[in-house]
This record gives sequence, C-alpha cells and structure tokens, in this order.
Amino acid sequence: MKHIFTLTAIAFSSLMAMSFSAQAQDKTAQEPESTAVVGAGVFYAPEYIGAKKNRFGPAIYGEYQNKNGFFASTMRGVGFGTKVDDFSFSAALGYRAGREDSRDSKSLFSSDDLKGMGNISGSATVNLHAGTTFGPGIKASIDTNLALSHRENGNAYKFGLAAPVFQTATDRVEIAGNLTYSDAKYNQTYFGVTPTQSTNSGYKTFAPKAGFSQAMATVAWTHVIDKNWSVRSAAGVSQVMGDAADSPLTKKKTSPILMTTVNYAF
Repeated sequence: MKHIFTLTAIAFSSLMAMSFSAQAQDKTAQEPESTAVVGAGVFYAPEYIGAKKNRFGPAIYGEYQNKNGFFASTMRGVGFGTKVDDFSFSAALGYRAGREDSRDSKSLFSSDDLKGMGNISGSATVNLHAGTTFGPGIKASIDTNLALSHRENGNAYKFGLAAPVFQTATDRVEIAGNLTYSDAKYNQTYFGVTPTQSTNSGYKTFAPKAGFSQAMATVAWTHVIDKNWSVRSAAGVSQVMGDAADSPLTKKKTSPILMTTVNYAF
C-alpha cells in the first residue's frame, strides 16, 4: 500500500498540483472551516522516469486541511501552509518513492529494464512550497523536495506555471507546465550507472551532473457534480532532458501520463 500512495503522490504532483494543492491553500486562507477530500481512480504512467513501458495502477488521494494551516495529504505530506495576499507558502514532511530493479516486485515503481541496478531506498523528505497568483488567475510556484533520510538520493526543485483556460459553475479546465532541476546526487541515484552497477546490469557507466532533468506539460479538467462529489481528470506529456536524457537507463524520453479520480469532499 505504501508504494501505491507513493506513486499516486508522484503522479498527482506532476499532473494535478495546481488543481488540488493550490485550491486547498486558498481554502485555508479564505474559509473558516476545515476541509477534507478523498478520491480514488486510475492512472497510466511510466514504470520509472525514462522507462520504455507504461502501466496502469490505482490512484488514491486524500487531503485534510485545517483552518489554522495544518494539512495532511497523500501528495503534499504533513505540514503547515499559509497565504499572505497573493502569495502562498507551506512546509511539510513527506516521502519520496524508492525504486526496485524487478518487475516482479510488489512496488509499482519498478522494471525489468533495471535488472542488476539494485534497489533505491525511499527517502523521508522536507517539502517546501512557495507560490503566487497574478494576472488572470496565472499561478507560479517553486517546490523543493529535500531528502532527510538516504540523503545520497539527492534533492529536486520544481518550477511551475498554471493558468485557467475555461471555467463555469461546474467545470474548470487548466493548463500547466513545470521544469524539474535535480542536483548531482539525485541524477546519479536515478539516472547514473556506477562501475558496480555496470558490471551487474551490462549498462555502460554514466555519471550525470546537476541540471534540469524533466519537463512536463499538462491539462486538467475538474467537473463538480454537487457540493460533495467531483471528477478530476488530467493528461500530461513528460520529457526527460539534460544529462538524464543521455542516461543508458532512459529508454524513452517522451511519455504520456494520464489520471482520473472520483472525489468526495466533506
């Protein structure tokens, strides 16, 4: 179950961060009551970043937002957020996915193409967010994902923009894009090949440097059924870039990611 929540968090972070997180942070600042949302559905995503094959899996989402700024989320972690004028800030403890080198493992984040590479342990993380809204509802954000445990897994920084393109009383369509910058440790862990790994896997050695590793463009649609029920769907295209794109582990640089969930708010 841990791996389901982990991969769901990754997919939501890439596809629906503006749809869920920004909405939750706005409620914290504007509404007196606490809110909670749970959702379930399905996603379609690569076995790992740069993988040749995609897979379907269960998407499970949950978020509780207290009026004092405390939140607990399968996507954002557990922490506090606040909003000052048009700026939002949050800090949370979360979890980053590990990776396993066999498709037969129980992890959703695994592939036979990684055989001999060994497993990557998951990391407890500090997740920091800063965002602002300007113009006709355009949102800009910076998200930092810092490894607390297994610090050799490195750190990643995501820069995002999102804007609504259509909105009615029951429907909202939003487009978004983001760029991920990874430090050298992160890129070495997820895209590098050490001499030992090369011997075990047959891949040539590879030592990537820090740099932008992934870009993504998405479109998300939210349909509100009533005050409790809604459906959220998102589709995105992920592009591996920089040294990560040159890794022997990167079998496919461009991949689709799809997700839809039925959600209940209370």
